[in-house]
Amino acid sequence: MAWSKIQEVLPDAAPLFDAVADAVCIENEEGKVIYSNPAYQKMIKRSSTELVADTREIVIEGRCVGKVIVYHDISEVNRLKRELDRVNQKLRKVQVKYSFKDIIGRDPKLLKVINTAKVAAMTPATIMLRGESGTGKEIFANAIHNSSPRRNEKFIKINCSSLPEELLESELFGYKEGAFTGARRGGKKGLFQEADKGTLFLDEIGDVSPRMQVKLLRVLQEKEVMPVGSAESIPVDVRIICATNKPLEEMIENGQFREDLYYRLNVFPLFIPPLRQRKDDIGLIVEYLLNKYNEFYERNITQIEDGAVDLLKEKEWHGNVRELENVLSRILINTAADETVLRRSDVIWALSGDERKHVRAQSAEAAILAEQLPEDINEAVAVTERRCIEHALAVSSGDKNKAAYMLNIPVRTLYYKCKKYDIR
Repeated sequence: MAWSKIQEVLPDAAPLFDAVADAVCIENEEGKVIYSNPAYQKMIKRSSTELVADTREIVIEGRCVGKVIVYHDISEVNRLKRELDRVNQKLRKVQVKYSFKDIIGRDPKLLKVINTAKVAAMTPATIMLRGESGTGKEIFANAIHNSSPRRNEKFIKINCSSLPEELLESELFGYKEGAFTGARRGGKKGLFQEADKGTLFLDEIGDVSPRMQVKLLRVLQEKEVMPVGSAESIPVDVRIICATNKPLEEMIENGQFREDLYYRLNVFPLFIPPLRQRKDDIGLIVEYLLNKYNEFYERNITQIEDGAVDLLKEKEWHGNVRELENVLSRILINTAADETVLRRSDVIWALSGDERKHVRAQSAEAAILAEQLPEDINEAVAVTERRCIEHALAVSSGDKNKAAYMLNIPVRTLYYKCKKYDIR
């Protein structure tokens, strides 16, 4: 009875549904489609359509006898959203150069520094980053700024050792028109003014001259700057992050660094561990850097050969992550565009520093192996034999028949030697 009433109305309503751009269908109480418009019929033929369904029940005499379902195709909306997400990701790379996600490692010492830095980021405290050259002090400074309440303001950095004293003063504090020969008409804002409400990163603070130390101390105390050639002070609200690899405590004793400035800057010190103290992180860092530089050098290295990372772990890395970056860049530059594997021989060549990659790789590897082998010839034979067996088993995924074939020895001999060297 209920459906007869719907069927009476449907012929008159069908032209309206047919004119709708969205897909429409009517289902009976059993879920069977009894009517669909042309847009619905086209929709079900497309496999890539992304839909949102708007359902309304058909109630007659207090009983639900079916449903009218209107499908909205949101494929284009989602495509535009994905495109917007990609644009925003690129924009974040421009605006936010580094975050804590770019600090790669699982070493407990590093994780402790990261967690402490996250806490410090939420405060207005001045932070001093200590660590050897190449440990990532600038990345930490960026990450702290981008996790702080000032993240939407400017992050400005300056290397204090890269400029002579006179230029550093005008760069930091600015100058008035006519302050000196060659001064720009109208004067110039200093970096303290440019970073107002934001963060100023003073890298290599240990290289600042005694006279500049006095001026910096005044800015930190008074929270105002006086441009070169001006008699008026300008108030500034700047969060300071500084960094150094110099032994400031020794420099204070020697009269090279002001003690009062040291205590102004050293409010919240963070000591970043060198790479040689967290060598287990090298594998993760190598993967991260390969992903980063593959696109830059137009390469496609996606795999790392067994032993390549182990070889990198043997180096002391006095230049820390920056030195590791240089070695990997050298490898990628000299790698063919169609190669996909970072090989142990590539690492040996890059560490040897020889330009003739393939000519010197074997001799360099032989030299490294010679350094690693014991002087006693019997012990050296045993070490070499064990390495060969372990390598063959690794390549053959533990298949002793294949490993014995690779080693050119009987399977029985391989079993004997595995037992001898406790290889499982």
